[in-house]
Amino acid sequence: MMFTAPADEKELQAALSQADERTYLIAGGTDLLIHLQNRKETDCSFIDLTKVKELQGIREEKDWIDIGALVTMTELCASPLVKEELRALYLAAYHLGSEQIRNRATLGGAIANASQSSDCSVVLFAYGALVEIFSAQGERRKVPMDQFIKGREKTCLDRGEAVSRILIPRQERSSMFGKVGARKAVTIAKINCAMDFRMEEGLIQKASIYLGAVGVKPVEARLLENYFQGKSFAEIALQDVQELGKEEVEKAIPTRPSRFYKRVAVQGLLEDMIDQLYKVKPILK
Repeated sequence: MMFTAPADEKELQAALSQADERTYLIAGGTDLLIHLQNRKETDCSFIDLTKVKELQGIREEKDWIDIGALVTMTELCASPLVKEELRALYLAAYHLGSEQIRNRATLGGAIANASQSSDCSVVLFAYGALVEIFSAQGERRKVPMDQFIKGREKTCLDRGEAVSRILIPRQERSSMFGKVGARKAVTIAKINCAMDFRMEEGLIQKASIYLGAVGVKPVEARLLENYFQGKSFAEIALQDVQELGKEEVEKAIPTRPSRFYKRVAVQGLLEDMIDQLYKVKPILK
């Protein structure tokens, strides 16, 4: 067993070059420890990322909001920039687990875990985010979220690679997130949804909508996207949105028994989200 805690990318590069199939990267550790217990793994090594300074912080750039992989859910919620411009991400972070979990769980860890019910992943899919990956060779590559997550607990990360930063394009937007779980708080999503609207003069010029926990990775809700296109919020008919939501669930999981529950749950979820969209003024840049 090996444990190393690099302080910067140079040390991280050296640690990644020694990684093998039994080496795990750890940040918050909120998911990894559960996986190790389930898999009954004891003979493994760890690279602790929590001290790598280049993986920290939220940066405001002209065309991007650049978020370090080590930024925690608590830090996302505390950021005025995230709360103002990335409301869906703020809500996903705010409703993730308990306060203790939000203090530890990181954005990079949330997407690298690639859970099919991940709240942050479905938001980043809707935002069209890019994932920056750092390698043992000191190289960087950027991968769109829909290519980064390959399936349930599967990503495009190769051995000797780590998520370094997440890049979200800036635009005149209004976004929203919602989920349904077994209880109101500290719950894993039975179904979740993220909406991101590019706005121009009060009209939705482009809609990006994804549903989570209805497949091995977030599913693009094209029927809903087409419906919202070109409309103002005042033109949205809730009943039409709910019917399309049912169709999206049926299309995504046509043979799974859970579709009977989820096609009902999605109607309540969409009602809550539409209600919140009416209350939140779109961000105008």
